Amino acid sequence: MKKISWFWLAICSIIFVIVVVSFQQFGKLNPSADMLTEEEAEKLVNERYQGRVSSIKLANQQYHIELEKQNHLYTIKLDSSSGKVLSFTQTDTETSKPTPSQSPPQKVELTEEKIKEIIRSLVVNGTIASLEKIDNGSDSFYKAIVNDIENQTTITVDAISGTVLTSTSISINQPPKTLTEKEAVEIALTQVQGEVDDIWVETENNQTYYLIKIETNDDREATVQIHAITGDVMSVAWDDHENKQKEKDDDDDEE
Repeated sequence: MKKISWFWLAICSIIFVIVVVSFQQFGKLNPSADMLTEEEAEKLVNERYQGRVSSIKLANQQYHIELEKQNHLYTIKLDSSSGKVLSFTQTDTETSKPTPSQSPPQKVELTEEKIKEIIRSLVVNGTIASLEKIDNGSDSFYKAIVNDIENQTTITVDAISGTVLTSTSISINQPPKTLTEKEAVEIALTQVQGEVDDIWVETENNQTYYLIKIETNDDREATVQIHAITGDVMSVAWDDHENKQKEKDDDDDEE
């Protein structure tokens, strides 16, 4: 009986160790099935930009990635769920100073066609909507706007080295909203009573909201900000410039 007890104790210990190791290997490494792992994020960046990832960390549902490419360092912000590149910024510049016996090398700018090739390599499925050369005196660079099915990307490229200075994308698709304009107006009028002068929709930081301007009976204006999906009142901003001007004019008349 004693031998049998030791045998089952050993079996239970082995099973316990296997369960603990499995939890450490699979439970912790995969906190969310919808979130890209660090390995997947690094692979995505390497395939897109053909550089070497030197660091990667997760903060606020975004991967902050440092990429080394052609002796330059870039900082990339990547959405951890969709894999969308939120920003692409060069964080260093490669400079060289001539020795006293040397004259500065002559700067030769790249052709516009070469600049377009660099831009197309960043947004493979995009179309260049505009390309503008900007000369600020000491430096020259190209600014391009590229559209694809979902995004509009603004890219700046150094006219001499071809280095990508910045790359920023915004969504060109209207985010979904469940609140109608009429419903938004009704909510706004519960906060400020008056006559609706204007209403429009804006999107910022992936949040869509209505802005409703209301004129009150005492000649003041208020802008009510309402979340387009939840209907929450986000802010009420008063613009009583006209009322203050009227009070100032009355004071001037009394004097």
